[in-house]
Amino acid sequence: MITVIKDIIYYLLLFVTDNNGNAKTGLAVTYIIYKTIDNSIIDSGSLVDLGNGVYKNNYTFTENGQYYIVYNTPVNYTNEIETVNVTSDIAKESTLLRVLGLSDENKKITDTVHDANGNLTYAIVKLYPSATDFDNETNMLASYEFNAVYNINGLMQDMGVKRIS
Repeated sequence: MITVIKDIIYYLLLFVTDNNGNAKTGLAVTYIIYKTIDNSIIDSGSLVDLGNGVYKNNYTFTENGQYYIVYNTPVNYTNEIETVNVTSDIAKESTLLRVLGLSDENKKITDTVHDANGNLTYAIVKLYPSATDFDNETNMLASYEFNAVYNINGLMQDMGVKRIS
């Protein structure tokens, strides 16, 4: 199953070969998109022959859910079925915001502890989705616990960062 993001163009691609594995062009290849929950037809059409056995079209899913796409080829060629899970980009956006936070954007470091040499040994790192949330300490995306151990020369020996919320 492929996961695609809602409201983003999804490319319908099919590679067609004959029984000997040779790429076939010049065929009339169609598709039908069904909504899995009730088998209703969402869209149908033809794929464009790009050459070398590759056929293409595109579709933009506008609702979350599970779908299946049936690719129909002429007799003597194999039909294909593809299952698609459509989701909003909210989950992806949240992950992206966390990554941005870890790369010094809207990140707050609190509860710091230092050793006798001034080396940071412990801290809590909090990530926020916007500068306003950072300033108001609201809508925290995630928080992490930082621990570090230094050797006798004051060089970091071990370091760990663990998500705590």
